[in-house]
Amino acid sequence: MKTGAWGGVEQNGFGRGGFGKGMGGPVDASFEQETTVTVTEATYSDEAIAELLFMLEEEKLAGDIYDAFYEMYGIPIFDNIAESEDNHFDALLAQAESLGLDVDAIVFAEAGTYVDPELQEMYDTLLAQGSESLEAALEVGVAIETKDMVDIAAAAEAVADTPLADVYDRLLAGSVNHLDAFEALL
Repeated sequence: MKTGAWGGVEQNGFGRGGFGKGMGGPVDASFEQETTVTVTEATYSDEAIAELLFMLEEEKLAGDIYDAFYEMYGIPIFDNIAESEDNHFDALLAQAESLGLDVDAIVFAEAGTYVDPELQEMYDTLLAQGSESLEAALEVGVAIETKDMVDIAAAAEAVADTPLADVYDRLLAGSVNHLDAFEALL
């Protein structure tokens, strides 16, 4: 089990910069306001951690595929959604790093290279399919976003009511938008 904490600053009553109002003197108690932010801790199972790593790499795959299709076809949708997938990747990366997970093998892998053999096979297959035509590439986009939505929903359900579930929920909304965009061009 891994534990991560988010949130978390308790203001010490000294205001910004550590000193009171005026010329740096102490804070007058009549102006002092105490601000407390509750720290939320979440404990995740080994399965939830494994799913997070899978989802991180799945977001990398989507971005890599869309970058490759943008280079092939030059259509802005691939560039725009690849950039969004990078944001999804970054959101999951932040969660993984906050848990102290070693993600170097994923982060520093070249485009089109994956730790998970299932994702490697998926990338190779989808890249070949999308390389056949622009329409095929758009259909690959639909397939990726459809699979992504199923995986994200399951991952969110497994860690319900946690900060990670909140991140998954935001990613799911993004994937719905991506799917709509690809379907609109077919």
